[in-house]
Amino acid sequence: MSREEWLSIARNADANDLREAILTGFKAGKPFTPYIPTLDLPSGLNWVLDFGCGVGRNFPYLQSIASHVVGFDLEPMIQRCRDLADTSVDQLTYDWKALTERRFDLIVASLVLQHIETAACTSFLAAFAHLAPLTYVLTRSRSDFERNVLDIITQADCFDVLTCVKVDHDAATHQLRNLGPVPFATAAQGLNDDHYELLLRSRSFTRSDR
Repeated sequence: MSREEWLSIARNADANDLREAILTGFKAGKPFTPYIPTLDLPSGLNWVLDFGCGVGRNFPYLQSIASHVVGFDLEPMIQRCRDLADTSVDQLTYDWKALTERRFDLIVASLVLQHIETAACTSFLAAFAHLAPLTYVLTRSRSDFERNVLDIITQADCFDVLTCVKVDHDAATHQLRNLGPVPFATAAQGLNDDHYELLLRSRSFTRSDR
């Protein structure tokens, strides 16, 4: 979907349709609960940024690994998040420029990069590398704009890929099922609807005051 389509959904969809847009299958019974990463992410973190937070689906998990959580999304989505999130976090914001002046321990981009236009996705990735030492990505390989998201990450040239695993949805547990490691260069080729978890290490992060 384009940015304009997401803006329209955030402004106009009722709560159930909004959750369905965020999590396909919600209206058919899929619970609106966080996907727990199958990768070993650090715990005991101070600040985590939930990039593309939607209406707060990931907040409960992120609060289990970090003392402070910030949610970022488009302005109308942040307004909906304030109304619909079951869990409150330290900050909800749509001010990306202000966020780029801060530093985080981890950025989480869960099922969001696939919905962002290629040029904007590249720009966000470059910013991630300056905002945090580590970025966790859960994404479908094929973007809505017929680009391989992993190839976009390659072209951004900002990260070392620490881990790349293929995953799918486990219908029994409604969690991620780890299908095993895949060479990143292989996953970054072609166009398909496979899903991957990635842990990325910034090549340019420098810490400063938050």
